[in-house]
Amino acid sequence: MKTLLFAAIMLIVSMGYCQQKETYPTTKQALESKITALDAAAFDAYNICDLEKFKTFFTDDLEFYHDKGGVTLTSAKLMETMKTGMCSKANWKLRREVIPGTLKVYPMDGYGALLTGDHSFYVTENGKEQLTGKAKFTHLWLLKDGQWKMSRVFSYDHAGAK
Repeated sequence: MKTLLFAAIMLIVSMGYCQQKETYPTTKQALESKITALDAAAFDAYNICDLEKFKTFFTDDLEFYHDKGGVTLTSAKLMETMKTGMCSKANWKLRREVIPGTLKVYPMDGYGALLTGDHSFYVTENGKEQLTGKAKFTHLWLLKDGQWKMSRVFSYDHAGAK
């Protein structure tokens, strides 16, 4: 019986070692690849209103600052706002797209990264999509407990389509 208990404990311990948490990338290029891939994955979920997936990209204590929409505190509040707002409209859809060549990643030595760039927004209404605006953004990504999450989001300099 002791042998079986010991084997079970060893199995559980070894499983924990196999589920390694992410570590901070060792090169700037690896960090850039990681952060830009996370941004793309987060906004793929955003663009289709997959709120269950989208919320996994944020810390619980998220702070979202929007120059037109104000401040949203906590990821739960952001998801609720999206659920009752942009994701509640049957014949209306918002899509965010990064403007190519604008992404920049800045290391926050060993614990995070800043991602900056410009993005465009498109609205599809009754099957017809049109560019509605452009803006700049800055995202603070933190590596906590082996997981990358957005902690602070700034969306600013919004302008209409030109």
